Amino acid sequence: MLDNLRPSPKYIQVDSQASSRTALAIDDSRQTVASEPAKAAIETGWLPTARRCILHAAPIAVTVWMLVYNGRGVYWRDAGFRHQNPILQALQYLAKVHELLMAASLAEIALNRTHYELCASDGLPLGLVTAAYQVSSISYLITPEFYKNCRIPLSIKGLYSRLSLLSLFVIIFLLTSVLGPSSAVAMIPRLDWWDHTNPYPEGPERAFMRYKYSDLWPTSITKELIHPGCADPDSADAEYCPYSGYEMTSNWIGAHQNQGQAPNLTVPNHGGVTRHLASTYNGTKSAGWTITSTVGYKEAWDLGAFWQYASERNGTIAQLGRPRIAPAFLDAAPIKKPVVQVECAAQYSWSSQISLPRRHLQDPNNPFTSRAPWTIPSSTLRSHAGFQNLFPNATNGSQEHQGQLPTSFAWIDTSSSVDSPSIGAIFGVNTPNTSIALIPCSIAAYWTPSSTYLDPKSDLVIQEDHPDPLEQAHLWTPITTISTDWADTMNPNFTDDNGEMTTYIQHMIQRYNNNSSSPVIFAEPGYGQESIPWRLSVALGLYLTEALARVQSTFWNGTVLCHTDSETGRRSEKVYILGNLNADDPRWWPPETDFVTFALQMGWPELTFSIRRYGRCWASCISLSWPVELAV
Repeated sequence: MLDNLRPSPKYIQVDSQASSRTALAIDDSRQTVASEPAKAAIETGWLPTARRCILHAAPIAVTVWMLVYNGRGVYWRDAGFRHQNPILQALQYLAKVHELLMAASLAEIALNRTHYELCASDGLPLGLVTAAYQVSSISYLITPEFYKNCRIPLSIKGLYSRLSLLSLFVIIFLLTSVLGPSSAVAMIPRLDWWDHTNPYPEGPERAFMRYKYSDLWPTSITKELIHPGCADPDSADAEYCPYSGYEMTSNWIGAHQNQGQAPNLTVPNHGGVTRHLASTYNGTKSAGWTITSTVGYKEAWDLGAFWQYASERNGTIAQLGRPRIAPAFLDAAPIKKPVVQVECAAQYSWSSQISLPRRHLQDPNNPFTSRAPWTIPSSTLRSHAGFQNLFPNATNGSQEHQGQLPTSFAWIDTSSSVDSPSIGAIFGVNTPNTSIALIPCSIAAYWTPSSTYLDPKSDLVIQEDHPDPLEQAHLWTPITTISTDWADTMNPNFTDDNGEMTTYIQHMIQRYNNNSSSPVIFAEPGYGQESIPWRLSVALGLYLTEALARVQSTFWNGTVLCHTDSETGRRSEKVYILGNLNADDPRWWPPETDFVTFALQMGWPELTFSIRRYGRCWASCISLSWPVELAV
């Protein structure tokens, strides 16, 4: 049976011819492999190297251009130029192309380093082989393929090579992730205010104020600072007088009572500009504190007059799309503005002493030694009109009068006390129960630095870098004394619409009663008494601040601007008084000297007007594309 299972010989017979042909094919293959030239894993020589460098040259060239333009601060154009949006969009596309070129450059660096490590003796882990192809995916740094290769023990030489490779990959991955925004920041010029490098191409223009700097902002306000024309409120010189803000303050009182208008007023100013007169107030149940400030009247005048001059005589400034003019003294001395704090408190019961509050008054440089009220005897009011009816028969200063009294006001002289406010004030107002309420007020005035500017093609309102005076409270200069002689000029007598004799301040306070839509204005204690102090403190703060803003009018001789034409072979001066450009004034300085020399000899402070323009500029901004290209 086993013989039957034995295969037939024809099925196991070997084809000797086929085996011979297979052997010959193998021999031919070996001969072909032996004759094929070797393939180079890394190309060497100057031509392949130059070919690879072309990929780096393009982003480096663009970055050098951006470095130069941003480093030099090249101004491009004013805002709003023709075809602005399409050009900016084109720059955005160019920034994207720049980003792609830098990413390709970094990927090429990573790929070349990978090739180098593969040819080195220690080789390269399989997880790092594909790192060069994932430089745009920062998430690769937290994958096992990357961080597990940081723990492989190697020789000292191999460990150094591996750490340098991993560090290079981390840097390349991080830089690639910030290429887009950094390129856009450096490529697209920034929109901002930029200095005008040459606002006076035809020659320098120098301005001088015709008085001493020390006289500009006096620390003692006396009657000598009253303009001679202030004796008559209807005179043409009324705008220079302390009472010039009466109508404005009185109108605000009516608008505040009826419409709730905030104490933020826009004041028309000589020179074709306006300025802000603003007050911040805080009321409590029995006290009200307010702080008010505004730009000086003459400082605003100079700024507006210079813009008028530039519009008519300086085409370089006038042709700017949006200029910004800021005055400053050449020696960096500050331009100042008045700041007035007023704190009032209601006193409903009669006493032999009247307390002027100073609980909230602030002075960081010279704080009051005590927050206790500053007191005066009640008999001080006997000599003041309006308050005399409080003492009809008394000889000891006690109150004997009952019934309604006219609304009364008086300034209180505080110059005899060392630790006292600049001046005091007291109001006498009637309440619904036929009694009188006394509202004493402490007033502390200061000069504070003011950085003003004018954006004339936007609006003609004087703006400030620091409109809140408390931001620069550490720079306040106190006005130690405001004399009652000067302050009385703010309160002249006049006849009202009913034919009754009154004063400016009394008439303003009466408007709270006469023109109000509120049912309760001056209420009994416990019924809205918080409205009395802060309303009076705001009104008095607005009025007094506006008066101090015009205190320089007495000795103001105008600011003089000297334009010097500098040309080959000749040099001439043209002298203008700002605000009066059309006047043909004769030469009033010595003929043997030029005006600038004369002004310097007189010690007049020199005023400069810096010009900025609103537009786009490649500025010295910090861009991450710079270190990227340095790494390339």
